[in-house]
Amino acid sequence: MSRLALLGGEPLVRPGTDLKGPWPPVHDDDIAAVVRILEKGEFWGRRSPEVQAFEEEYARTIGVRYCVAMGSGTAALHAAVEASGVLPGDEVLVPALSFLASATAILHQLGIPVFVDIDPVTFNLDPARIEERITARTRAIMAVHLHGLPCDMDAIRQIARRRNLVVIEDAAQAQIAEYHGRKVGSLGDMAGISIMPVKNLATCGEGGLFVTNDLAYRNKADMLKMFGESLDEGESHGRQYNALTLGYNYRFNPVQAAFARTQLRRLPQYTETIVANAEHLTAQLGEIPGVVPPLVPTGRTHVYHHYRVTFDPSAAGIDLPAGVFRQAVMDAMAAEGVPLRLYQTTPLPGQVLFQRREGFGYGIPWSLPQADPRATARGYAIEDFPSTLRVLESTAIVGQGSGSHTFYYRDRVELYLRAFLKVFENLDAVIQHAGTIASEYQPPWKGPATLS
Repeated sequence: MSRLALLGGEPLVRPGTDLKGPWPPVHDDDIAAVVRILEKGEFWGRRSPEVQAFEEEYARTIGVRYCVAMGSGTAALHAAVEASGVLPGDEVLVPALSFLASATAILHQLGIPVFVDIDPVTFNLDPARIEERITARTRAIMAVHLHGLPCDMDAIRQIARRRNLVVIEDAAQAQIAEYHGRKVGSLGDMAGISIMPVKNLATCGEGGLFVTNDLAYRNKADMLKMFGESLDEGESHGRQYNALTLGYNYRFNPVQAAFARTQLRRLPQYTETIVANAEHLTAQLGEIPGVVPPLVPTGRTHVYHHYRVTFDPSAAGIDLPAGVFRQAVMDAMAAEGVPLRLYQTTPLPGQVLFQRREGFGYGIPWSLPQADPRATARGYAIEDFPSTLRVLESTAIVGQGSGSHTFYYRDRVELYLRAFLKVFENLDAVIQHAGTIASEYQPPWKGPATLS
């Protein structure tokens, strides 16, 4: 047993070593695809052939009829909220643990995010907590496939059908993950997907995809993308420059489409490698009392955009609060040069935006006369989300950057495994360290609300 670096031993990795592998991998065909567009001089265009080809290829990949490429994943989610018919003051249910854009996409449409607690095992929206948040103003449920694991879509769809609600998938972190043989993005009424550089499917800049099987939803999204102008496949006289509704400039450029097309061809191989490395780590960590690796329910696949580990002191036979134990392990791992990290430090409603509820000014959209006051009165106190708080205090993310940065590379995964083994072989020293920090420990939401 080697001595912990935390107590003066030799660290496994020299401090400051970059544990992030290059992502996305750039190959000759990626470069050639971009050069081809540069040589053609095709730098923009509403109906760019390169963008259309990418849209068609992604739609075929996940098994949907329509895909609209957009300038960001947030834009794609906004399009989904707009297409679902959300009006000012309407409500959309969203999990209390997610990236900010899941909620702000609702605000962009003057809708009101209503937060729902999560399942502490899968970290996704808890279907058992949905109906208690539904009011007469609820229009949609946003099912976020957090970290790369699909939500319990059968339960969510059943509630949505019973309550006549639209189901929007936020698949920003879960490209080509599957739920009972179907890929995410094809499971709800529509979905928003992010394809920016840290995602499992990357492009060379910010990008997003709106996908659906419904032509009316597709056309609404396309109008939102293009200044509110209508798509007319039969037009022969050029663009009309006539806005039929409020729209934005959410276009996606052909250079990024060319890069994304070549990356898409390799996405199955990327995913296979990431999953194999994650499952290797899971098998090893599952043998360590007190460490709970991510659970993958039967019928789902996980693509590990993030790999969240739960620390359970009672399972390790330790009488410590979960947060103190988690922090002591994180300190020990960091000293070994193999740090863990947090992902979100407060429930989404704990962010300043939702605590102040200034919105667009004058408290809009919460102050709109159409809004149901119960959405605000009951919904943004973080104590209302006990499972989310428990997860934020007892878990940490393995790897630096996205999971792709770490889990595509077996040598990085092995470093994390060696560090876990070393730390838990020295558990008495970790407990001793926990005693020195316990009096000053604060849960993460007591500090600034940060991503990590």
